[in-house]
Amino acid sequence: MTTQDNGRKRRRGAKGPTIAAVARHAGVSAMTVSNVINNKSFVNPAAREAVLEAVKALNYTPNSAARSLAAAKTIRIGLLHRDIDSALLSAMLVGSLRATSRLGVQLVLEIYDFADPIGSVEKVLRNGIDGLLLPPPICEVASAAGLPDRHDVPMIGLAPGGDLRNMDCVRINDEQASYELTRMLLEKGHRRIAIVTLPTALVAASRLRGYLRALGDAGVVADMDHVWEASPTFEAGLALAERVLEGRPDFTAVIAGNDDMAAAFVNVALRNKLSVPDDISITGFDDTPIAVKIWPALTTVRQPLALIAEKAAERLVATVRKETTDPSPRTIYVDFMMVERQSVGPPPA
Repeated sequence: MTTQDNGRKRRRGAKGPTIAAVARHAGVSAMTVSNVINNKSFVNPAAREAVLEAVKALNYTPNSAARSLAAAKTIRIGLLHRDIDSALLSAMLVGSLRATSRLGVQLVLEIYDFADPIGSVEKVLRNGIDGLLLPPPICEVASAAGLPDRHDVPMIGLAPGGDLRNMDCVRINDEQASYELTRMLLEKGHRRIAIVTLPTALVAASRLRGYLRALGDAGVVADMDHVWEASPTFEAGLALAERVLEGRPDFTAVIAGNDDMAAAFVNVALRNKLSVPDDISITGFDDTPIAVKIWPALTTVRQPLALIAEKAAERLVATVRKETTDPSPRTIYVDFMMVERQSVGPPPA
């Protein structure tokens, strides 16, 4: 064997510093070193600085082949839905895609059967998904059925009406939003205020509590005949509005469960020759595009659905990658905003 051959053998067999050596030098875990190398944003600044100094001191170069191999398995995050045309799904899809594209994971849209939501989730789980984003009401149904307790696949609820005991969730404070919406109508002089709740247990309960608390604070006795429930669709809103707006209604304001239902109430009110807002005030919820596409434009609560989905996807990916340190169910709150437009005014004299 020649001297040249010996040199080649030495170069092939030589090993540089390992990620474990960098971790020891910096006084941190190997996972922290990996997170710094991969530019994760959640690393403690002091730990990040220690790792970067160790990398420089040891002249450490990440093994690109190993990193490519580790990244070879694409993480697949499922977003379940039942109505591809809904404004809620559109907003949540935008937020989910924003996060998953940035984090380099695949987003998979899955339709679930409203008649068998548990079976639908179980089917998706059998198809090898790594995590699930669950909008309402399926997040509440899955939580109540104990699905997160029976499966290792992490799930996170999008915009439930309350905390989920066994599942992370990202949401607004629905009770406080309903309280402030009711209080706004009270401050304009309304005393006979109707509310439409949704067939989603936590959302319905939270918003009803806020509504009743606002009435109570104002010394107004609630009329439970003015508390209705309907599915969150324009068609369900039409059917309800046609029934309760027949003749001259004995209420002066309506808090609808979402903007689609509020738009349906505006439609029926105008067909019944009721002026909005001179004869009746109507509010929505969510601030979806339809809120400004009808006339009068809707006063509503802005629920940042895209931001909710983005934060949920970020949390879910971190959980799948085992980058979270707290495994217990966590609720992440985002702010809502009251948006006043032309569909609300003082009650008729």
